[in-house]
Amino acid sequence: MSIRPASPQDRSAMIALDSVARTDPQRAAQIGDWLRHYRCLVAEAQGAVVAYAVTHRHFFGCAFIEMVMVADAQRRNGLAAGLVAWIQADCPGQKLFTSTNRSNLPMRHLLARMGFVESGFVEHLDEGDPELVYFCQCP
Repeated sequence: MSIRPASPQDRSAMIALDSVARTDPQRAAQIGDWLRHYRCLVAEAQGAVVAYAVTHRHFFGCAFIEMVMVADAQRRNGLAAGLVAWIQADCPGQKLFTSTNRSNLPMRHLLARMGFVESGFVEHLDEGDPELVYFCQCP
């Protein structure tokens, strides 16, 4: 696996691997917006884009991981952990936040392994499935 900054040329590959964007034109458009305005990373395996992450600094001036997405067939191969570790290494000594739904147990376990702790929650984004906010002090 290799990780690199994403470019506009990665848009189609990011949409293709995104389980939401394949059927939701709004997510596909959002990926284009992320590529234009946020920091995007892609993970490649055997020359193909198989995962991506999106970060920004619009969360009270702190770094925030907006999205981590791994292709269905590539899950549980360490790609998300690699992307999160790359992001953590890129913000030494800084506060890093992210969030995920309470129901997203794989992501919650990953965040715990990566040194994140729960920092709060937001109700009513996805009815009946609160968004949990996580914090990590980058090493």
